[in-house]
Amino acid sequence: MAARSSLSPRALLGLASEQRELESKEGGPLVVSGARRSASALLRELSRVAVPGSVLQADDFEQAEALVYLLPARPKSDDLRRLRAAEKARVPIICVRIGGERSPLPGVLATSVIELESGEPVPVEEVGRLLARRLEGRATALAARIPALRPGVCDELIQHSARRAGAIGAAAFVPAADMPALFLEQARLILRLGYAHDHRLEPKRGIEIAAVLAAGLGLRRLARRVRHETLFPAWALQSSIAYAGTRALGDAAARYFAALPSESSDS
Repeated sequence: MAARSSLSPRALLGLASEQRELESKEGGPLVVSGARRSASALLRELSRVAVPGSVLQADDFEQAEALVYLLPARPKSDDLRRLRAAEKARVPIICVRIGGERSPLPGVLATSVIELESGEPVPVEEVGRLLARRLEGRATALAARIPALRPGVCDELIQHSARRAGAIGAAAFVPAADMPALFLEQARLILRLGYAHDHRLEPKRGIEIAAVLAAGLGLRRLARRVRHETLFPAWALQSSIAYAGTRALGDAAARYFAALPSESSDS
């Protein structure tokens, strides 16, 4: 008989250590540059209730956590030079191209470009999603300091975690072997969503983690119950339930944290 895996204290301590490491890192500002009028409008939107200094309009990218570059209809040589400078500094770039030609840009991934027609507002939520894809875990710290980015960043965090949970469900052929891995994935998501909403790791967070464990157990019971009552392969059913359950859990957690007052505003 296969040994039943369990949630080890080391794994739970690993979650706490990961969160503390994330909190201890000093992130640079999000820099907005490019077309002056559009950049100024985006800066105003991102700066609302943001931590002072967390978002700047500048042409110096050396210390930037990431760059959002607003490209005018016809890029000038200065635009291309700045993009190359950001690439050389290894700064992740999100490019918002406004009514321009759709040719490749230096240092910018094709998946990191938002195409807009002239006069359209910059979709801040999409900017947050792309930043989450480029920065991965570091995007949570940026969202904690810039609330306007939270919806997009959190949505991408949830989607990414749900895909991982689906993979865990699909790969779990040994009874009970998926439970610790799925729990840790969902617990990590809850901790990151909390941090993105400016809620740090504290003893009271144990309530949220307990809720994750209860939800995970519920998902597992559901999978056990229905996989014997359907013609779908067990791996596909487990994957679908893990994906949908993690997605729903993340959405509920994001709404929960969004309704709480920010800890920095309380101090």
